[in-house]
Amino acid sequence: MIVFEQEHGRHVWKIEATEWNGQPRLQFWPWYRNKETGELHPNAQRFGGGFAVPLARLPELIASLQSIESDQA
Repeated sequence: MIVFEQEHGRHVWKIEATEWNGQPRLQFWPWYRNKETGELHPNAQRFGGGFAVPLARLPELIASLQSIESDQA
């Protein structure tokens, strides 16, 4: 399930709720647009793929992001 998308340069970064080896993950992955069809495809790992965060660490990630917002105020 895609939860967020952000365009950056030639890529669209997607954040997805996924599962890997039975473990829930939050996956951050860049997608590129096919020049001929315009369809989005995930980048291969060898071409600068993304990363996944275990959902168990989600509270830690949220706290880190909230601290950025707090620092800006």
